[in-house]
Amino acid sequence: MVPSAVGSAGASVLLCRGCTATRERGSLDYRCHICGGEFVVRIGEPRSGPAYSDVGMWRDSAWLPVDDRGAVVSLGEGDTPVVDLDAAAELHIGSVAMKCEHLNPTGSFKDRIASVAVSLAVERGVTGLVGTSSGNGGAAAAAYCARAGLALTLFALSDVVPQKLLQIRAFGARVFLVDGLGHDATATETAATTISQHAAAAGLFPFLTGGRYSPEAMEGAKTIAHEIARQRPETTVVYAPVGGGGLLAGLGRGFAEVARSGQRVPRLVAVQPKGCATLAAALRGDMRGLSGDCDTTISGLQVAQLFDAFGAVDAIDAGNGHVIEVSDAQVHAAQAVLARSDGLLVEPAGATAYAGARADAERGALDPADRVIVIGTGAGYKDTGALQQLAGLEALPRVGPARIREVLDGHA
Repeated sequence: MVPSAVGSAGASVLLCRGCTATRERGSLDYRCHICGGEFVVRIGEPRSGPAYSDVGMWRDSAWLPVDDRGAVVSLGEGDTPVVDLDAAAELHIGSVAMKCEHLNPTGSFKDRIASVAVSLAVERGVTGLVGTSSGNGGAAAAAYCARAGLALTLFALSDVVPQKLLQIRAFGARVFLVDGLGHDATATETAATTISQHAAAAGLFPFLTGGRYSPEAMEGAKTIAHEIARQRPETTVVYAPVGGGGLLAGLGRGFAEVARSGQRVPRLVAVQPKGCATLAAALRGDMRGLSGDCDTTISGLQVAQLFDAFGAVDAIDAGNGHVIEVSDAQVHAAQAVLARSDGLLVEPAGATAYAGARADAERGALDPADRVIVIGTGAGYKDTGALQQLAGLEALPRVGPARIREVLDGHA
């Protein structure tokens, strides 16, 4: 369960989930030295004074653990639109819309996390970051490190999507591919632990997008909840894809903060590919991750070990939510519907939440009055293979200028 202690007004502290010990922020070692537990960020009251920005994610700076406004590193992340989908009738519900996180600067919601991480690194005088990535997080970290002039070393999945790897390298990050990372729970745990321990010892900021290893940076994800509360306060259900669990956990924390003002908040539904279904076991108390290999093809959701297991479980439990698992085929079908019916081109991971909403509607788990938001986490251009599958690979017909009229007449 989430510890109930909070920091003093206008301040935040790190609180151990295991023994509830607290410590001031500043250290890069996020393991409790008393019990070995993981820390979470606790905020007493939001920071007083003007917001760091009038637009974007940093308008919610009062809830973020960056104390120096001058340290903020931003590329304009946040304030992503909520776009209504032409599917409410199909799902037999009041409305369904997408929170378009794929429209962030590097094409995913991970920009929010990277902005906080790099801002904290600047604030603390850290010279660089080190972390893991399945693609989107690495691209985000690389962009924001480039903006701040900080070094970045990343350890990525051995089969990271080529387009995402190119994006990371274009920003100048140093990258190593790691066998087993993401697909095997033991290899994933070993890599993450080794990297986080090195970061603490070497004075580097840990960029592992999970609360277990970098709880302060992960606070960036909760700003999505604050924005939804402003943009669509009538929302009753939010669907989010789950890989390591960081997005779901962040949404849970964000809506808990929204609820402190007395606003009604939606319930959260987690959506996972059947080939990497770690959350259902965690909800039963089994936090060990997959016992076998992760075999989903959905890039970004190939995480055999929940980096945010406790936070993800808390988000479901606190919000009367549930988890639903979908096949890769259902995800690709949802991606096609979003592109062809709504003009929204997201990668398969970005369509996973919508696949979950469709599956829930089919099994009667949604109320006709529900107002649903699905989180579109990543842009379609990030996964060339999936994009080719969606668009088709057949050769296009070629015509000369003289045949244009013939073609037009034939398709009138």
